[in-house]
Amino acid sequence: MTTASTWTVTLTFEDDDGTTWARAVLDSSPDDVLGPGEVLAVEGRAVRWPDHPAVTTIGREAAAARALVELGHRLGDHALDDAFANAYGRPALGQAATGSNGPAPRREVGTPSSP
Repeated sequence: MTTASTWTVTLTFEDDDGTTWARAVLDSSPDDVLGPGEVLAVEGRAVRWPDHPAVTTIGREAAAARALVELGHRLGDHALDDAFANAYGRPALGQAATGSNGPAPRREVGTPSSP
């Protein structure tokens, strides 16, 4: 049987005097890849060289690329954690019980990447 699911990655940008920040947020609802109500959020940064002209698109491309690479690393880490949990008889993080009161409140997992 074939199944399909959709995970959404949202990129938002902040440009500030030659530095561009990209924030990538993975939301796999309703599949809850990380756990009920959780999303994975990371940041990437690009800094323009002082002698280069300001081109917003280039900064956003570089910052987005760094954020998406970090998101991939973090998602891989979560997959390994879930695989080890599953191997030792514990439920994978994305399949933890939600309890009788429904899904847990939404919260972000992960910290911004270092500059």
